[in-house]
Amino acid sequence: MDVLDWILVLIRWAHALGAVAWVGGGMFYILVLRPALHRSPANEQTNRTVGAEFRGLVNTAIAVLLITGIVLSASRLTADTVSIIYVVVLAVKIALALYMFYIVRFLRQRAYPEEVSAGAGWWPKFKSGLTGTTGLLVIGVVVIGLADVLSALFENGLAG
Repeated sequence: MDVLDWILVLIRWAHALGAVAWVGGGMFYILVLRPALHRSPANEQTNRTVGAEFRGLVNTAIAVLLITGIVLSASRLTADTVSIIYVVVLAVKIALALYMFYIVRFLRQRAYPEEVSAGAGWWPKFKSGLTGTTGLLVIGVVVIGLADVLSALFENGLAG
């Protein structure tokens, strides 16, 4: 391995850490922190503080993911073994990731979205599902799964 290969390993590592921090933090929030905050007499200031801290983590993860994703995409797309299927899966992964970045950066001004009332119609529930914390977490898990699919497709291209 030469120096460029080691640099690409470090970039892949940073990319993976950014994804794990964001998605893992989202899982922790949904599965542990949100239920604990709802059961405790936590005040609104505690929720705002948690939201601000998590937003800082997410903003850092977005920056790392964008920079490292561009480098990794350019590296893989210049390889001779890349197939059309690889490019399509990569495009879907990028589209989903950009959607997540857009929602977090531009649509969600509050730290956490408000819950949709039980009597709301189908559109507010659907919209909340696509832009809420749980919806973004599901999309993040899908994006991480697509990363594994891309690795398998790339390795298959190298092998055969």
